[in-house]
Amino acid sequence: MTAANAVVTSPLVVEHHTTHGLVRALDHRGLRIEAGASVAIMGPSGCGKSTLLGVLAGLAVPNQGKVSIGTIAISELSDQARVQFRRRTIGMLYQADNLLPHLTVEENVGLQFAISRGDTEESGVDLGTDLRELLDLLGVGELAKRLPDQLSGGQRQRVALARAVVHRPAVILADEPTGALDDSSAARVIDLLFDVQSKIGATLVLVTHDPGVASLADRIERIAAPQTTAPAGGSHAR
Repeated sequence: MTAANAVVTSPLVVEHHTTHGLVRALDHRGLRIEAGASVAIMGPSGCGKSTLLGVLAGLAVPNQGKVSIGTIAISELSDQARVQFRRRTIGMLYQADNLLPHLTVEENVGLQFAISRGDTEESGVDLGTDLRELLDLLGVGELAKRLPDQLSGGQRQRVALARAVVHRPAVILADEPTGALDDSSAARVIDLLFDVQSKIGATLVLVTHDPGVASLADRIERIAAPQTTAPAGGSHAR
C-alpha cells in the first residue's frame, strides 16, 4: 500500500511521564487505510482517539510504532521535516474552529494556503479563483469579507473546513468537527466534509462519538481504553 495518501501504522504506543508515573495515552494495534478512503474512529473517552490523530498528523511521535503516509515514514522525520510535511500534506479540522478573529473569512483561508503552499505563482494556482470556488462550494462565498464574530457557529465551521482543505491535502484529519454545533448545522458540515474529501481524493480519518456520522465513513475503527499506567519495564520515550 504505497499510494501517496495511504495511511499505515504499526502497533502504536504513546506514553507520558507524570507525577503519578508513566501513563499510557494510546495503545493501538495499528491502522491500514487505503488511499482516498474514509475511516471513523470511535471509542470511550480517554481511549486515545485524539492522541491517535496527533500521531497521524506528526504533532507527536509514538514511543513505539511507525506512522507512514504513502512512502514517507513521518514518525521518523526530524521535527522540522514533520512540520513541512504536515503543512503540505495534511488538513486538520477540530471541534473549535480556531479562526483568527482579526482576519476576514477569505484572509483566514488564504493565510492557510500561503503557509501550506507558499508562493502561488510557483505553485501554479490562481488562489483568487480557487478560493472563491471553494468558499462558494461550502456555502460561505457571500461571507468572504466578514470577520469570524459576524458568523454563526455553522458558518464558522464551514470556513474552518475551507481552511483545512484549501491546499488540497492528501489526508484530512477531523477531531469531533461537529461537537459544538446544533443538529442541522452539524449535518451540513459533515455532508460537506465528505463531499470535499471525495472531490479532492483525500484520505479522511474522522474522530466522532456520533454513530450516525460514523456510519457515513467507509469503515469504523474502534479503540479500546489503554491501561492507565504503563507496566513496569515498559517502552521508553524516543
